[in-house]
Amino acid sequence: MQEKDRYLTLQPDTAKAMAQQLIAATGVPDRTAELVASALVSADLQGKSSHGLLQLPVYLKRLKAGTIDPRGELETLQEGAAFAVCDAHCMLGHAAAPQAMALAIKKARLAGIAAVSVRRGTHFGVAGHYARQAAKDGLVGIAMANTRPMIAAPGGAEAIVGNNPLAIAIPTRSAPVVLDMAMSATSMGAIRMAAAAGAPIDPGLAVDDQGLPTTDAVAAISGMLAPAGGAKGFGLALVVDLLCGLLSGGAMGAEVASSYGPPDDPAECSWLFIAIDPSVFGDGSAITARAEAYVTAVERSSRVPGTGAAHVPGRRRQGARRQAQDQVPVSRLTITALKTLAAELGRSVPPAFADLD
Repeated sequence: MQEKDRYLTLQPDTAKAMAQQLIAATGVPDRTAELVASALVSADLQGKSSHGLLQLPVYLKRLKAGTIDPRGELETLQEGAAFAVCDAHCMLGHAAAPQAMALAIKKARLAGIAAVSVRRGTHFGVAGHYARQAAKDGLVGIAMANTRPMIAAPGGAEAIVGNNPLAIAIPTRSAPVVLDMAMSATSMGAIRMAAAAGAPIDPGLAVDDQGLPTTDAVAAISGMLAPAGGAKGFGLALVVDLLCGLLSGGAMGAEVASSYGPPDDPAECSWLFIAIDPSVFGDGSAITARAEAYVTAVERSSRVPGTGAAHVPGRRRQGARRQAQDQVPVSRLTITALKTLAAELGRSVPPAFADLD
């Protein structure tokens, strides 16, 4: 037990088995349930708890309500040599997104570059996972999605655009360089944690419901997130929203609802995946070698004393997984929600949860 009053830690296999069992109990095929469970546990081990088991109660409630289709399949609506438009039919995002990126990879192998847009998607977890999927095959991978509005335009007092994630992975001779970022200065989850603890948030992270800067976590929850980098972050969020929504013919802007809303209310979003084969631009081996040399130069660059080693995007997350020592933290609130849902589904949770309320 760590942070006894707030968290229980589980072995990854235990956490995965629990998640898989509960997901399958809603009618999801076993292979899909395993895929989603693995993705959630992997996110926790990488330090991305906002995309880990924290999301499981949300998925289960929506699966029960029918706003996530337990047996939905990705459908290709239109395609050409270097593109495709797909409909995910509100299936589990962790199952649909790898298929969409695989299609982009397949087409890029033939055409050099390919884009696959997806309408009627649901929460797909860590965007960087799908960018890495392409990089593991030696291709540049780009993945993006839109989310519910939670950022105001510069000078505005209304949430108008999501903190839409963008991930770009570039293969090297070793681990890929992976930029994976949302366009807000912090996450709403971090603000909710501060509110629960009665603590203030740092300046510049959020605004209140009048659009004024605040360090009050409670006021921030009823307000909006600040964009990362000010107007630049807002601009990036806007173009990600436009690219995802326009190219897929799917939801964007105010059409994208929160997955945390009433489970009976649809919460569709739109995605875009791009794959690029470096070998069509020159010698593929030489390109990855140059990328590796650049990474080495960054890691060997001068640094400020006491700040640790310099690193490129994506390497810190690998370190987080190593430091996790194969322990998955689960919050008391998540445990309580899972116990309730497990009872409703006629399933059990790990014995370690038994005495926890």
